[in-house]
Amino acid sequence: MKNTSPDPYKGMKEEDWWWPEQLPSDQDSGANLLTSDQRRRFLEDGFIVVDDLWPRAMIEQAASETRELFPEETVIARSLSDKRYKPFSSMPWIHRQEKSSDLAINHMSLHHRAIRAASELLHVDAIELRLYQDHLIAKFGMPERKEEDVQPMSVAGDQDIHVDYGNNTLLVPPRESGPEVVACLCYYSNIEDAGGATHFAKAKAGELTRYRPETFNPPNFVFGTINGSASTSDGPRSPKSTEERYQKEKPIHYKIGTCVLYRLDAWHRGTPAALNRVRYTHHRGWRKRQADWVSWQGLAPRLAMLSNRYMEKLSVEQRAVLGFAPPGDPYWTQETVDSVGRRYPGMDMEPYRQELGSSTS
Repeated sequence: MKNTSPDPYKGMKEEDWWWPEQLPSDQDSGANLLTSDQRRRFLEDGFIVVDDLWPRAMIEQAASETRELFPEETVIARSLSDKRYKPFSSMPWIHRQEKSSDLAINHMSLHHRAIRAASELLHVDAIELRLYQDHLIAKFGMPERKEEDVQPMSVAGDQDIHVDYGNNTLLVPPRESGPEVVACLCYYSNIEDAGGATHFAKAKAGELTRYRPETFNPPNFVFGTINGSASTSDGPRSPKSTEERYQKEKPIHYKIGTCVLYRLDAWHRGTPAALNRVRYTHHRGWRKRQADWVSWQGLAPRLAMLSNRYMEKLSVEQRAVLGFAPPGDPYWTQETVDSVGRRYPGMDMEPYRQELGSSTS
């Protein structure tokens, strides 16, 4: 496998990378944040790589907060002393008590540009999105060599190329109706410092638009099984197709704030961080409201530990993305509107009350 050497990018050319595309500012974006070509490539290739999805100040604050949660020296020391140590933490983050409501990492996935991009890729209104996954990872470049080895030092953590839907849903991503999820990996490090670029490979033409027996892609990577196409000569999981994919994959040339927006059936793989360095990433996923079968983590128990101010200051759309019933939902009655208003005294309940009035008139 590639990327196990301490200097895996030596000698690479500009065309050997996936380079992020600059997104327009709010003032310049016009009707859409993403172009029609970017939306097409997300559907057909499986992913797009972009910069400036969030304001620069917000990105820098989030990167700083992530390092506060996982100090580099602590991650290195604990990783070397305990192989079971996993520097992984899920939203929401409550370690600053009352001030936790103001943490950028608690707002990144609800920022209006982020949910706007997801809504454009899934062709739904933002209020129809639901945030179902949100976590931080500090990835350490662990040396991997036994004392008796004579080969050069290698780095642990190189992955096989794979797709992500297997541990996000017990079903399969729809093809004809389009994807139901936008996954997002955002980097809080620079590649020159941390290495560990994620590799992506474009899907073959037509692969993500229709399921056929010979092109079915099972979520687990097992050569030679009869589960889908692994045992066929030219299916997505065949040794031949897999080798072709390794030849065509490219790493993402990232900086702090670069993110890749991808489908759960996009081909990709993680690679080791630079030797004895830490790479910081923020992972999230938005799904269509109806896709209740897509799940990763439950937010309500931890969100309830934040101060009321967090929910009170969010917009109607942002609350809906977290699973808060939107205006017009059958959940809302005169009783529930009044009671939720008591739970969150600073929340403007008028949008929910107005829809209640129109539905009963």
